[in-house]
Amino acid sequence: MPGLQLTSLVHRLRRFVEGGPVPLAAPDRPVPRVEEVAGRVAARLGPEDAARWAGLLEEHPDATVVLRRSLASTGDVVAVAELAEHWAAWSAQERAAVLDPIRRLTHEGRQADQTTCGSASLVMLAAAGDPALAGWLADGTVPEVGRPPELTAADPGRLATLATAPVQVRFEVLQRVVKSRSNARSVLGLPWPASLGTPPWGAAREARFAGAPFRDRLVDDTDTTDLSAVLGQVRRALDTGVPVPLYAGGDTARGWATAIPRHVVLAIAARPDGFDLWEPSAGAVVAVRTADLLHGGRPLAALGGWSHLMWAVLPG
Repeated sequence: MPGLQLTSLVHRLRRFVEGGPVPLAAPDRPVPRVEEVAGRVAARLGPEDAARWAGLLEEHPDATVVLRRSLASTGDVVAVAELAEHWAAWSAQERAAVLDPIRRLTHEGRQADQTTCGSASLVMLAAAGDPALAGWLADGTVPEVGRPPELTAADPGRLATLATAPVQVRFEVLQRVVKSRSNARSVLGLPWPASLGTPPWGAAREARFAGAPFRDRLVDDTDTTDLSAVLGQVRRALDTGVPVPLYAGGDTARGWATAIPRHVVLAIAARPDGFDLWEPSAGAVVAVRTADLLHGGRPLAALGGWSHLMWAVLPG
């Protein structure tokens, strides 16, 4: 008999208690693209700020994507102007990292320890949507305006020290900050145990990407219809440019301790036959086929060696 997971047991229990099929994944809530969010913000700007915004786009045609991300994430033209100054000073390598932090900083951003896969994924998610955070990770530049929320409480002296530290060190520090935030008040108002990593509902509360609130969704990958619905939502989120944290684990065939969510990866792109996942324990982007996810049971490199999808943190 195939092993079971916590999520499949909960799914079956719900079906038994409710006396019928468990509802499929909640209907998609529209997730706007970053350029749409930036367009809405720009439409609300006063004449002076609107003129400045237009001027920034004209002055930096090679930075249109990051400038729009900045406006969408901060809503502040002054913050965008500061980012434009940094962009002009950054090297080609640093610009590439700010434009695509997940693929360009994939190895440096790997998880700091066995409990920070979730926070590593949340840091990469935030950096993908916030060029100010990606810039700080890439070269230590601390923005004066529109500072990323992950850095707002940081000691200035500590930030100055981190500015000259290796990229990996900044990632490790930020992972611990994000983990502390996502775990706070996650068990009836009390902290979630640090040794258990990041709970999905805490991840959903802390996850951020311009214009996209997040919610957690339990997944039963023994129910192909249920899993297909969730993977469809993941694909549609990726089509709008929003990465999606996914929780994976084992089953009772490997012991009860593995039958719960044990690892977090980040879906970053859709392929015709599957997905590209950022796997934080390896610090690498790994492709996985949809067919392999739908017929779980064997370890998959893209899931960090785990065999089942158990939870998703979906935008919308």
